[in-house]
Amino acid sequence: MLNTNRFVTIGLAFALAASPLALTACGGSSSSDSASAAAESTDSDSTATEEATADSAASSDSTAADSSASSSAGQSYSISTSEITEAYMGASEAGETVYYVGNDDGSKTGIFFLDADNQANVSFMGPATVTQQDGENLVTITDELSGNTLTFGVAKNDDGTITIDMGNELGKATLAQTDIAETVDAIKTIQANSTSIQ
Repeated sequence: MLNTNRFVTIGLAFALAASPLALTACGGSSSSDSASAAAESTDSDSTATEEATADSAASSDSTAADSSASSSAGQSYSISTSEITEAYMGASEAGETVYYVGNDDGSKTGIFFLDADNQANVSFMGPATVTQQDGENLVTITDELSGNTLTFGVAKNDDGTITIDMGNELGKATLAQTDIAETVDAIKTIQANSTSIQ
């Protein structure tokens, strides 16, 4: 299954290889040619497919912008490739391809889920905080535009991979470190060529 997801992801990445290197979240309608990703949220402990956000690809010159505190319409948020210091990719027990990107201090992070079978995606972009509960490191990403959160456990493995635990619905995913530029390209391709979960 992982090889199938990688094949789909790599194929999609080649489709946008010439595009600029940055990830952007945009709220509401947009007049740009970029695609959006969204999903609904019920609470901060729900799984990725239950959370809401909007993300799309844009140029590397983009910067974070937040024009409205009450609504995501007209807002945008971006993470440029130069701000990203780590990137990971793997597959969840539920069969979704999972990508994680972030900077050293956690102020710019993104987690992206692709259900290749249904050509659907969910993503969260914003600051991350780390807490501990019962000896487990928990990472919470707060989507900059929607305010929705995704919390998951993180454990470092001896082989350099990380395991994230996303709860009962999605289970765990083992993620391996990947090339930042290639990961950004793959994420942008997914956003442009799959349907966001509403």
